[in-house]
Amino acid sequence: MALFAHESHRRVTSAPSRPTDPRAAVAAFLSFLFPGLGQAYNRQGRLSAALAGPTALVVAALLFGLAIGGTGLSLLVDRRFLIGLLLLDLGLLGWRLIAMLQAHARRDGFDSRRWTTWVTGLLVVATLGMHLLPAWYAVKAIDTLGSVALGGTGGFRDDLADVFPHLSRLPTPSAKPAANARVNILLVGIDSLPNRVTALTDTMLVVSLATDGGPSAMISVPRDLYGVPLPDGTPFNGKLNSLMSYAAYDPAQFPAGGVETLKATIGGLLGIPIQYFAAVKMLGFKDAIDAVGGVDVTVVSAVNDPGYYDEYDQPGGFYVQPGTYHMDGHFALAYVRSRMGAGDSDFTRADRQQQLLTALQQQLTAANLLLSLPDLLDAVKSSVATDVPSDQIPLLAQALHDADFAQLRRVVLQPPTFMSVDANSPAGYILLPDLEAIRAAVAKLVALLPSPTPAP
Repeated sequence: MALFAHESHRRVTSAPSRPTDPRAAVAAFLSFLFPGLGQAYNRQGRLSAALAGPTALVVAALLFGLAIGGTGLSLLVDRRFLIGLLLLDLGLLGWRLIAMLQAHARRDGFDSRRWTTWVTGLLVVATLGMHLLPAWYAVKAIDTLGSVALGGTGGFRDDLADVFPHLSRLPTPSAKPAANARVNILLVGIDSLPNRVTALTDTMLVVSLATDGGPSAMISVPRDLYGVPLPDGTPFNGKLNSLMSYAAYDPAQFPAGGVETLKATIGGLLGIPIQYFAAVKMLGFKDAIDAVGGVDVTVVSAVNDPGYYDEYDQPGGFYVQPGTYHMDGHFALAYVRSRMGAGDSDFTRADRQQQLLTALQQQLTAANLLLSLPDLLDAVKSSVATDVPSDQIPLLAQALHDADFAQLRRVVLQPPTFMSVDANSPAGYILLPDLEAIRAAVAKLVALLPSPTPAP
């Protein structure tokens, strides 16, 4: 009896299984291409329509949104678009997996011994990669924008909390640009943090963008300006690069806080409204340039600075001859930090900073952003803090994209045209501004810039 049972069991288990149906892999592949196609191949008309219909609507809505929603650059910095895209991406992922697995199962079962199961498994892995990678990009972008925008936390804003605590609670901008108006942004550069008890704004640069596509302007404001009128008209008895810290720690005298006080003061100095503010850590500038693969810069004047210390506080000097260079982050950072060479000064350095910003803007195309997005997001999060509300960032990105940088107008405010030098004052070396000359020059650059003539 035992022998009979054993033989019976052997005959059952060795019986030939159902043949593999190659149409299972074909159906899964078709639904991999578009949900519902595999069901149509399997002659499941109603199910095919049920799976294909919602997918077609999602794709059509996404294409329509891309068509009317602005450039790729503005969409990549729009949190609402990114959140919606993330939800659609994950939803479409689940929908495609359901369609693929159902299409396969209609023709054949899942069995690791069947080659069709392995083909469908590879399609599943490919589908996961296609959707989870952009989802990861979107999550990183949402996180970075949440850190950089007004009211955000983390990144550079948290790094500055001990030495510049008001940056973690920036006020709502005092004024938003009107439709078709120029957008003026104050960029302040902070070179380093170690052992620093204050954060001096050694680099102050105003970028003026025309939202109607007109020419843009950059204006560098020297750090040693002294006696610049405050918003109430009284002169600030200190160097301008100390005003933001000074105002931040004296709320009784400066109830608007450090950021708004500096914006209003520089706006009054230039004769234009400053809507937005951004603090930039100079070391983050290096990482951003490396993230986009470097920038092309034409050096006009030689730099010969044997006393330059690099970002690692190592000596070695910085030297470069006139010519066109493809600069990586290390090279570019030295180019915008060096100022002690023969013939160099804060003013020549400011001109080089404007040059590098222009080169970086030219490199920030939507296609390049997609390739460098993870590293660029990390660089921005670790080096930028702004008072720009998150819903305004896409508008600024669009203005940046539309701005005519081919006609960029740049000025570095410097003596003797815009100020006089007093090297023997009790405050040391200071610059006394000529308000009339400064405002007249800025009016030509910004306030009186003509708008482009509409195309016929």
